[in-house]
Amino acid sequence: MKEPVKIIVTGRHTEKTRVKFLSLPDACVIFCEKADDIPAKELADVQIFVGDIRPHMKEQMPKLQFVQLFSAGANGFELLHENVMLANAYGAYGGSIAEHMLTTTLMAMKRMPEYLQIQQRQGWELLKDIDRFEGSKVMSVGMGAIGTSYLQRANALGAACFGVRRTVHDKPDFVEKMVTPAEMDELLPDMDVVALSLPGTKDVTGMFDERRLRLMKKTAILVNVGRGNSVVTEDLIKVMEGGHLKAACLDVCDPEPLPEGHPLWTTPRVYITPHISGGYRAGVNYDRVIDTAVNNLKLFLEGKPPVHVVDRKLGY
Repeated sequence: MKEPVKIIVTGRHTEKTRVKFLSLPDACVIFCEKADDIPAKELADVQIFVGDIRPHMKEQMPKLQFVQLFSAGANGFELLHENVMLANAYGAYGGSIAEHMLTTTLMAMKRMPEYLQIQQRQGWELLKDIDRFEGSKVMSVGMGAIGTSYLQRANALGAACFGVRRTVHDKPDFVEKMVTPAEMDELLPDMDVVALSLPGTKDVTGMFDERRLRLMKKTAILVNVGRGNSVVTEDLIKVMEGGHLKAACLDVCDPEPLPEGHPLWTTPRVYITPHISGGYRAGVNYDRVIDTAVNNLKLFLEGKPPVHVVDRKLGY
């Protein structure tokens, strides 16, 4: 009789979700809320791991064949052996994160944080330099599910949309022009909004340094929901303190989490959220991520290739 495949699923899950995992054929599923709490004896026979692996687990799982992430990003998982297949939850968060990006963009354009401060002191002051989204030029650096979803929404509100991706191939109808990172600098000075949804790979580390930030127009808005390392923090602080850029809306930072007392907290016109644009805070995100994971596990168990397998060379 064939031995069932041992699967460990980390995280806190609903009973409905547990049933989905337990319905997998020929599988023995073990749930553990925290990866750090999994006993070594359980890891020894595991073949499939769902969730975030800790570095010390690498040598404790000699039979590991497949890892399914709940995250859209895959940086930090170089610790896995090369023969272990790795898949992420690409696409599950795109719409939710795009809505967050749109929210923060409009917030900065309309100077809403400053109006909130005026309200708190019970003032009645009319601010100038309020921008329109319609007719603005919006660039997405990164054209995966998140960047594409953001530009779809930007286009629906009347913005002219531009995309940046590693290689240029088919251009969506709602994008006016698609360029590579090497060609990006020619467009930056005309952009009203530059939105980053980049993976945390070496290729994009420090991509937005002082030189590139100053290529952007003084009234432009920077949005970052990818990884904090794509922006040089010290350079951003310098640029913002000098009055360049209308706003920087950061859902990700470098370092992260941003420590108490860090100068970025008090840098003018920098608006920070604690990496919350995706995650499970929207219930639909949770359902989509779980369905992605369960469907991938079914494919793997059937001997079929899972979807959204991470390219180890590219890092996503």
